Amino acid sequence: MLDSRTSIVVHENGYEPFNPNHTLAELLDSMWNHAMVIWVFLPMFALVLWFVEPLRPTCEDGPSNWALLGVVVVIGSSIASESRAWAASKALLTRPERTIMQQLGVLQKRRRLVILGIIEGLDVHTDLMFPFVAHTCKVNLTDKWLHSWEVVPVVGTYAVKILERLRFWGFSLISISIICLASIVGIVRMKTFADNYQKLGIMGMHVASGRKPSNDSSCRLMGEEFFSLARFAECATMPSVAEICEEMAEQRRWVYDANEKHQGAQGAAKAREDFALGKATLRQIEEAELQDQEERERVDHAKQVYFIILLLGKTLVGNALQLWLQASFFELSFEGIGTQAQYKLLAGMAMTAVQVCVRCSDAMGKLGCLGVVFTAINLSVVAWAGAKIYFAYHCEGHIWNLSTGCVSEDWTQAR
Repeated sequence: MLDSRTSIVVHENGYEPFNPNHTLAELLDSMWNHAMVIWVFLPMFALVLWFVEPLRPTCEDGPSNWALLGVVVVIGSSIASESRAWAASKALLTRPERTIMQQLGVLQKRRRLVILGIIEGLDVHTDLMFPFVAHTCKVNLTDKWLHSWEVVPVVGTYAVKILERLRFWGFSLISISIICLASIVGIVRMKTFADNYQKLGIMGMHVASGRKPSNDSSCRLMGEEFFSLARFAECATMPSVAEICEEMAEQRRWVYDANEKHQGAQGAAKAREDFALGKATLRQIEEAELQDQEERERVDHAKQVYFIILLLGKTLVGNALQLWLQASFFELSFEGIGTQAQYKLLAGMAMTAVQVCVRCSDAMGKLGCLGVVFTAINLSVVAWAGAKIYFAYHCEGHIWNLSTGCVSEDWTQAR
């Protein structure tokens, strides 16, 4: 029996998603389309604005008003693609799983996370424009930056040797290029994942990966696969879809059948009682639980990898490092850029800071002590960048270092 409103097939033994292979293809297609907008269209658009001289950014105004076209494209694509992806991700869930998602508050987070996804897309747009703004305002910029490093103990001398060859704008361009290349690799993996599942189907992929086929292998995605979908959603700047995939990956630790071999929940309760009375071993307890031990181990590993990549790769390198570079540019060019350019730069940095804080607050508890360490690193970089912006207004030379405080205004004589 088909419920057309929820795309669920009702069987005698429970609920299963209707046509899960088609739904998975729809989900991946939606994420792929938006990822192409973010990581292919926007970089090409930034290059066009740079090579067409009348459209180039200026020190006085920052990115030209034509850059607003990218803003419109990001917002439109984000809303349209997220709606399709959200509907497809919900269609992958059974009716009881939807109830669980509702009780856990995952579905209620959607509006906030959609806004976060739009902010993330706009932040990528500003990050892509930043190296070209830095190149336009390059007069004395690198020299000031090198001097600010010269006075840093221990590492300062080595940093100067590297940075004097790259120049400030070059270093910024390399950093954002690495982020783009890593994201394009993610897009390629997403496409490969989609092609494999389209060719073999869910059951075929399970067999190919060495899993033993079961009664629900034809329609049940495993926890590892949901974490893969969450990674693809992050690549596509869809945190709302990533959230539901993360939580479903966690839920896949648990077995939703009756576990008839051990008499289901009643058998699990009896095993715990026997263990308390010394009649059963811990291993017997684990076997009787409504839990798949092998799948739990796979999910735990996939979870750890996923959140390490999220906090170190995407948040630290993709967000916090870019924020630090832009804050450095803000102080180095404080007297050389116009008011409008400053406001645009501050708006971009504010979006990045919001992302780092939200990501850290959501992911910190998922990795235990390791998550606390990674969160502390990310928030320290945000605080460092915030201090640079603050002291740009209060230091006489507008330049501030963590190790030295305000840097002397007479940087030319020092060099």
